[in-house]
Amino acid sequence: MSEEKSDSELLGAFAKEARQRCDVISAGLDTGTSDFEALRQEAHALHGTASTLGLRRIGELAGLMESDLSDAAKAGEIRPNRASQISEAAEALASGVKAAANGEEEPPDVGRSLSQLFAL
Repeated sequence: MSEEKSDSELLGAFAKEARQRCDVISAGLDTGTSDFEALRQEAHALHGTASTLGLRRIGELAGLMESDLSDAAKAGEIRPNRASQISEAAEALASGVKAAANGEEEPPDVGRSLSQLFAL
């Protein structure tokens, strides 16, 4: 098995994992969960894997999501507009990983989400 194919397989597996974890984050925020620590752990896993695979901007986005969810866990609440921004970021992250796995360019929503989460 070539190293290139191995990288492709890793990205493909991460795309599936990212979709599942991002769905958990979005669903939790959409239903008004108070278990922000569980959502933070999902973002933390995404952050670590993206960084390990060299997906710098995806890792950066996951890190911002993790930080916001950590703040929410400490406060016991999250602002509604921030929850929707994190949900949008989760969708952008999953799309970005899928694009990387397919050898495509990063979708513009990754950059938009990075800008939104950096802004506040």
